[in-house]
Order: sequence, then structure tokens, then C-alpha cells
Amino acid sequence: MPYLIEPEVSGQLGDNTIMNASLHPPKVERLHFVFYGWLGDDLIECFPIFLITEKLKNGLVVTKLTGYEIKDCQIEESDEFKLLQNVTLPRFFWFLVTGNEKDDFSISNKKLKVSDNAFSILNQYNLENALVSDSVG
Repeated sequence: MPYLIEPEVSGQLGDNTIMNASLHPPKVERLHFVFYGWLGDDLIECFPIFLITEKLKNGLVVTKLTGYEIKDCQIEESDEFKLLQNVTLPRFFWFLVTGNEKDDFSISNKKLKVSDNAFSILNQYNLENALVSDSVG
């Protein structure tokens, strides 16, 4: 049974993001993400994009899961983040979801839809602040 995941939101798109907002969902060509907080999850989001830690990236690339690309992106910490967060950010990568309903990763109603196989992999990482539900419920 597929799952729907709404990851932690830790920031916003930065000024250097290049995005075509006339499409739905908007198509991002270049990603610049600014952190305002981070609770430690390995998968985060900011509509219409997802980000993953290097640890999760390394776990995914050895699988045969489908429906995504991993891309580099520009990451920045906001002044508020630097002042209020006593944490060193791990390296983050852009998790570009490219799949349809037959793939392990796809988008459904602005949520990340994942297969059972994908969920069993993701579940080995920190998703403590994500909302997870089955896609039928």
C-alpha cells in the first residue's frame, strides 16, 4: 500500500532559485534553499521541492527505486538560523521527484507518494517530524 508523506518544512526558496511558476506544480530549474530552522529530519520540503541529507542520498543510490533524481543545489543558512539553531547542517541535496503512480516516488495532491519498498528504505532514516499516512485513508 502506498504512503503519503508531508515532510518537515525547514525554510524557503532563496533568491537564486529559477522557477517557472506558470506551470502547476511550478517547475524549478535551479534550486537555492534557505534554512530558517531544522528539526533533524533526513527528508524536508518546501513546495514544490524536496531535499534530502547526504546520508539518505547515499542510502537511496544503492537501491533500485524509481521516480526521482538527485541534484546539487545551493544551501544557505538564514541569519535567524545562525542565531537560534545550535546545529551544524549536514550536506543536503535536491530530491527531484520525476515519477508517476507506477514508480516508487511520485507526487499526489502536493504530497510525496511512496511505494512500500521506498517507505521501508525511508523508514530507516529520521522522518520524526513528517506526517505519514496511507494513500487510501
